[in-house]
Amino acid sequence: MDDKLLDRGVRLALEIGLSLKVELEGVDLPLESSFVGFINEFIIITPPRPYNQIRHKLFDGTEMLIRYFYNGTVFAFQTKLFAHIEKPINLLFIEYPKLIQKSELRSEKRSNCYVETTFISGDKENEGAIVDITRTGCQCMIRRKDNKFLMSFKVNDLVLLKVKFPGVKIPMEIHGVVKNMRSSNVETNLGIMFHENTTEVTQKVIAWYISTIEKFESSHGVQIELP
Repeated sequence: MDDKLLDRGVRLALEIGLSLKVELEGVDLPLESSFVGFINEFIIITPPRPYNQIRHKLFDGTEMLIRYFYNGTVFAFQTKLFAHIEKPINLLFIEYPKLIQKSELRSEKRSNCYVETTFISGDKENEGAIVDITRTGCQCMIRRKDNKFLMSFKVNDLVLLKVKFPGVKIPMEIHGVVKNMRSSNVETNLGIMFHENTTEVTQKVIAWYISTIEKFESSHGVQIELP
């Protein structure tokens, strides 16, 4: 794991609704909040849950440690509570950090690809593609132009992928967990971690496919591009 310290000139990678882990001095409970937005030099978040049990700890100047996971990276920073409002909506305003710790979790090289994939969640499905892959997860893209509607996803949603690997006659079914996402009116991008119970056969197919990509790139000196 590669750790780096970044100064406040670096913009935090945050998306609305992103889950945040909060640590308060003297509180042993696991606390979770959500990112709401930025205003001037402050970050706006929801009150940590379970709120009623730690409400008395939230006063101006309270120090807290924030951690969150985004695109294969863990970010962490120390901050202070600047203001707490309860009306018209319960929100915390925390100071933008002076230092940001960035810990890269990706230990495997990502192989660029384009593999047609059907994404299924509940009774809904979309057609899309895997656009890069490792043995433990993948980045995916679902385009509005290829579907009647775009499914909505949240972090930690379970999703079934029916993947049409080249050279494999039957689509492989892979269960995954959404770890990060970006969405617009035209496309959705998902970071998915393969479920720990992925079958051995499926793992071998994924490893074979990655090996095929690496051999192709090394022999031709090119990378696969999106259509």
